[in-house]
Amino acid sequence: MRGINRLGVMVVATVSLMGCSSYVVPSGRADLKAISSYSMRESFAAAPAAQFPTYIAVVRVQAPNYRSYYTSREGGVYGDGRYSIVTVRDVEDDADMQRIRLLPQVGGLISVPTMLMPVSLQSDKELREAAARLKADMVLIYTFNTTFHENENVVALSVITLGLSPTRDVFVHVTASAMLIDTRTGFVYAAFESSENRKMLSNVWESGETADRARRDAEKKAFKGLAGEIEKNWPYVLDRAKQGA
Repeated sequence: MRGINRLGVMVVATVSLMGCSSYVVPSGRADLKAISSYSMRESFAAAPAAQFPTYIAVVRVQAPNYRSYYTSREGGVYGDGRYSIVTVRDVEDDADMQRIRLLPQVGGLISVPTMLMPVSLQSDKELREAAARLKADMVLIYTFNTTFHENENVVALSVITLGLSPTRDVFVHVTASAMLIDTRTGFVYAAFESSENRKMLSNVWESGETADRARRDAEKKAFKGLAGEIEKNWPYVLDRAKQGA
């Protein structure tokens, strides 16, 4: 009996340890509207001032104190205040960046180095000032809103227990949003958005790495769609830019 009881305790302990394996979902998007919030008078007064061919400063922003499984290991998050800057590219394919780089009248894309940024990030002003030092006429600001939901529940999960139920569906929803703004004036040339939804059985996620890979795959797809939206709407951007010529 003692051997059986001891075996039972070991089984319970093993199951408990397995149940402790979890994945903490990434924190949220940056509020692009708040970052670029102007009064109505200022919005109407802003005018396009970009020169062509134009250089575009590209920067990913996320919620204050952003963290994900990937950035927790690799670092690459900068700044305090109303948003964070993510400096590592874990989901942006070079081919998608190249699609933007090769658009008509684009001279090139420039990453914004953190050495040009203050620690306190409050608005797009800090990004535009850094872009100005790089002689970039426009700033492309983008962010990801990534949420996980169990069995299509509306409430988003903050922690996912891994590898327990073979019938437990976890849905990954990603919305990639971007704004293209004028470095000199803050004029908004256009806003873009692309979404991606994926369903997976949670027992496929055996570790935080495999769960985060699913997150990155969904964000990669959303970013690819975002690049397509920029590509499709680029003639509209050029037309708006001519207003200031």
